[in-house]
Amino acid sequence: MCLLFFFRNNFLCLLESKSYLVFNRLNSNHRTTVTSSLVQGVYSMQQDRIKKRKALANPWWESFGFSLDKCLINEGDNSIYGAVFKYKNDQNIPHSGVPPSYVIAFRGTMLKFKTWRNDLEEDLRCLFNNLSNGTRFKHAIQTIGTVLEKHSTETISIWLTGHSLGAGIALLAGKTMTKRGFPLDTYVFSPPISSIPLEKLPGIDVVKDMFRFAECVFKVTLAVLFDLPTQVDDPRIAAWTPYVYVNPSDIVCAEYIGLLKHKNVMADFGLSEFEILGAGMSIRSLVFGAEIGEPIQLLSSADMTVNKNKPIVETDNVLKKWWYKFKKAHALAQWWDPNPALRANWETHSIRPSTLCLDMDPISSS
Repeated sequence: MCLLFFFRNNFLCLLESKSYLVFNRLNSNHRTTVTSSLVQGVYSMQQDRIKKRKALANPWWESFGFSLDKCLINEGDNSIYGAVFKYKNDQNIPHSGVPPSYVIAFRGTMLKFKTWRNDLEEDLRCLFNNLSNGTRFKHAIQTIGTVLEKHSTETISIWLTGHSLGAGIALLAGKTMTKRGFPLDTYVFSPPISSIPLEKLPGIDVVKDMFRFAECVFKVTLAVLFDLPTQVDDPRIAAWTPYVYVNPSDIVCAEYIGLLKHKNVMADFGLSEFEILGAGMSIRSLVFGAEIGEPIQLLSSADMTVNKNKPIVETDNVLKKWWYKFKKAHALAQWWDPNPALRANWETHSIRPSTLCLDMDPISSS
């Protein structure tokens, strides 16, 4: 079955027919393509609504055999910030492995449309570990609970996914539901992190590790001196392993790379508990006295995919060059790109609470 793939201009111009792409749950590349495409479907739905145009979003989910079950509406500006997609159990839809019954997807910040103000408010909540108090997160948890009522014993059939701000919501929702006894497969693209982006600073890794250690000491010292509340690594989520997708050129999420490496270094020196305590706090929350909440990046386990392809921008304008590079490195489009040469530069990193050992292998297709 020959199909045109995905264009990068915010909507699909493919699949005018009613045929479907094969869904292969056993293939990591397919899972990445499907989840990122469903998130793009949420972006496209909001664009359709704002521009009052004919719906262009449907191919993003219909091409993989999903139907739109529900739109998630932000009460602040009436924008679409997420969606629940249901897999069609028709016999004529090809798949390998058991597809998820539902995928709940969340979009990120959209600066060009009227939703920008509410989006930025939620972004600030991410910076101050206060996302759990936002209306979107609370509504997302309520929605997930409603879907789980239909599959209370089949959590493997429900996935969460999101990009940027939406990745933060999905990641925090995944942790919350795991604590309630419902571990859900979670796929997050370019998730925000409330930590200094040391990974983006020039220098060798040893120097960066020294900065991270100093940051950890500073945060723990402040907490002890001023008797500040701290977050600890919850043992209930130790077995939950989200899939995290990052680009080292993306300032929003690049520090996740350093975060995993730092866990490994601290474990080598027998300081894992100290590292976990420091990871549970952000300097922004401590300095500005914000109410401490669940840090998005506080993870016991993770499977991280790093896209090491450097964004290429053709412009001599320094400011534009920086902005265009950031947009490409942060873009969702990089994760559904089918080019084998580009995917050859993806690497996988895994961390587990039992060993806190970082493994690195080229990404496989199975």
